[in-house]
Amino acid sequence: MSDPIELRWEALTAEFLGEPGVTLDRAFGRMSLMIHGKLFASAGPRGLLIKVSEERVDELIRRGEAGEFRGGGGRVMHEWAVATPEADWSALAAESLDFVAATAHPAP
Repeated sequence: MSDPIELRWEALTAEFLGEPGVTLDRAFGRMSLMIHGKLFASAGPRGLLIKVSEERVDELIRRGEAGEFRGGGGRVMHEWAVATPEADWSALAAESLDFVAATAHPAP
């Protein structure tokens, strides 16, 4: 039987790959959903990595829906959160897509 996180990731990729500008590529050592080449969601052993505003990260952590994300050297990445396996990954990925798309520009 497959890992529950892996199964959720497969469903999430199927849901988002049909969106304009969304691709699947490697980032942080694993396959990730990208919008115009910028990462917006990636699954790992702790849950779903997403990028949202720093204020939203703080809210998700307070509500117990996510934990902080530490990049190289253990530094906290303030606009990144790891959504728990119990969180609504589809809604959080959509929120992350919108946040990243607002700052990403399509490649020429």
